Amino acid sequence: MSGAVASVEVWRFPLDLPAPEVERLAGVLDARERERRAGLRDPGHRRRFAVSHARTRLVLGERLGVPPALVRLRFGPHGKPFPDGGTGAGRWHFSLSHSGDLAVLALCEGREVGVDVEEVRPERDAVRFAARWFPPEESAWVAGGEEPDRVRRCLRLWTRKEACVKAAGGRLVRGLGLPVGTGPRPRVVHGPPGFPGTWTVADLPAGPAHVGAVALCDARPFRVRDRTAAGSADPGRG
Repeated sequence: MSGAVASVEVWRFPLDLPAPEVERLAGVLDARERERRAGLRDPGHRRRFAVSHARTRLVLGERLGVPPALVRLRFGPHGKPFPDGGTGAGRWHFSLSHSGDLAVLALCEGREVGVDVEEVRPERDAVRFAARWFPPEESAWVAGGEEPDRVRRCLRLWTRKEACVKAAGGRLVRGLGLPVGTGPRPRVVHGPPGFPGTWTVADLPAGPAHVGAVALCDARPFRVRDRTAAGSADPGRG
């Protein structure tokens, strides 16, 4: 419908599952994903990879009307995946991010989407990082916060930038200078000449241990549908 506000589905998945549940989910991975998982040395990394990618397949399979193991993915120039099927406004776009034991999946029909989530770790030197990579106004905002809040401020900006970059299918180093603002409201972000584009970005509630953001390409507004809160944390079970 012309002029309709886009809807972004957001799913949150815990990744700290028992081994039998992990292996049940891993059964829907394709050959490429199984190979990538096997190449991960750390057992925790293998577990998180299996759960996050399998549950992404469960959601995509539900939307595309195919078994999750048969969802075919294609990849952009910098590795951004997208489902093979549908065109234009009928194509589903998705973005997956995980940090610590939380994964976040964003799904949108007809518009490129990017999502990022980061675990809050107090040992990060937020002020130094922001001063090196962020625009002056943003780095000053990070430094001006109280000590416990500086890391969260830095991650709020970081996740907004990375969500925009992932929506564009680019690389993060090109987007660290994006002026994403310090206020809490959704905002339109215009990329500099070296990284052209326009995105609408909004923060995502991610709990006390994480910070998150979601972005869609172009300046049109969108609404977020929190599917996890609706009781759909495991789309593979009915």
